[in-house]
Amino acid sequence: MLVVLVGWLIWHWRETSAPAGGRASAGPVTIAVLPFQNLGADKEEDFLRMALPDEVATTLSSVRTLSIRPFATTGKYAGANVDLQQAGKDMHVGRVVTEHYQRVRDKLQLTLEAVDVGDDRVLWQETMNLPAEDLVATREQITSKVRQGLIPALGATTEANDKATRPANEEAYDLYLRSVALAHDGEQNREAVRMLERSVGLDPAFAPAWSALGKRYYYEEEYGVGATGTMSRTEPALRRALTLDPNLEDAAQQIVSLDTDDGKLVQAYREAKTMVENRPQSGFAHFTLSYVLRYAGLSTEAAQECETAVRLDPGNFQFRSCASVFFSTGQFEQARDFLNLDAGSEWSNNVEIGLLLRQGKTSEAVERLRKMPESPFFHVRALEACYETPRPPGSQQILEQYEKEIFAYRDPEPKFTQAGMYNPCLGNTFTARLLKSAIEGGFCGYDSLQLDPILTAFRKAPEYPAVLAQAKECQNRFLAERDRH
Repeated sequence: MLVVLVGWLIWHWRETSAPAGGRASAGPVTIAVLPFQNLGADKEEDFLRMALPDEVATTLSSVRTLSIRPFATTGKYAGANVDLQQAGKDMHVGRVVTEHYQRVRDKLQLTLEAVDVGDDRVLWQETMNLPAEDLVATREQITSKVRQGLIPALGATTEANDKATRPANEEAYDLYLRSVALAHDGEQNREAVRMLERSVGLDPAFAPAWSALGKRYYYEEEYGVGATGTMSRTEPALRRALTLDPNLEDAAQQIVSLDTDDGKLVQAYREAKTMVENRPQSGFAHFTLSYVLRYAGLSTEAAQECETAVRLDPGNFQFRSCASVFFSTGQFEQARDFLNLDAGSEWSNNVEIGLLLRQGKTSEAVERLRKMPESPFFHVRALEACYETPRPPGSQQILEQYEKEIFAYRDPEPKFTQAGMYNPCLGNTFTARLLKSAIEGGFCGYDSLQLDPILTAFRKAPEYPAVLAQAKECQNRFLAERDRH
């Protein structure tokens, strides 16, 4: 059923040539929607800086001849004096949409502007006076202006989307908008989950809220306190979103990633490959394919797709996990480039530890570990117990607990990437058992076994040949099934 659903979705997304500004275009018009600027003194309205442009981008993304940079990329251009030409160049886009607003009594005065960054000229501008206390009505007016004015100005044609859903409850929509501005880890992500759960409870038919909730659940179930990698809340939320609106690209692609985590590599590969073939200008489609390829142990192919993804969509923090493709093959600078896409986050800070250990910078890694809070996904205290000299009190109990938790984890990739990191303190038997568990779960890791610097010592162990043979069998099985059709 998922293959049929994603296949239909990709057919609907197929790119076609369209005129842009009166000239023939060989591909889609590329656009970035930047954060709004709040010109008023009321900081209570600041959440709209992220939320409203996200709505504009969502409306534009319904047009097949437009290629929209996701807000994960454009969000960093939140300053008041952005150099539009440089921003356009950095994001590889030809058009930039900018906006500013301020509250004047009971009205929200909003100005939208589309700029051709190559010619440095304004393509379209519109000023609206919107009801500040009725965000549902505000959304409808903005969407209408975008469809009637901005999309034609970009040289595209508005396309009907019968499956799209609209917000029906003011409080629910307000909660959804406020969640957009919150960070994707730690307490802010948990607060976003609470907001979105309340939102879908009040308005269960609004698909974007379900999609946003599914992504927020993913961060909690993959990295949060007590996480086991079991997507018991993530997958139902994403599937509910797609049932309500089959055009939600992020939700469909996230499900492909979940299928990959679940060991359904061939199915996931075919879906991701079709996405790339039919939407070659989508960085996220290439990233999705790279995700499947790295689980299949095809590091060269995965790296190529990662590089294509970041070339098409520079700055998208969601590509951060490509770092593992490079650090597991000893390409440290490339790995750090991908970590820097999400610099300063809990995820990036912890993955940096694994990178330092692979570079042999153990002292620096330990020094950072001492300053870091515990992470249930990255097991900061267990790593500290493994590498600190002398080992801290209670280290044995901490490491025993770590063993129980990592073997119980559902997603096989963390098992594989962490197996060698604990070799100095838990030994070859532990490393072999954890690697085998990861391979059985669908993370083949054949290239990484031979190249990952963290496994240098294990490659001399008597257990290594059997693990390598298992990894090769896993990869061969994938290749045989992949090439069968």
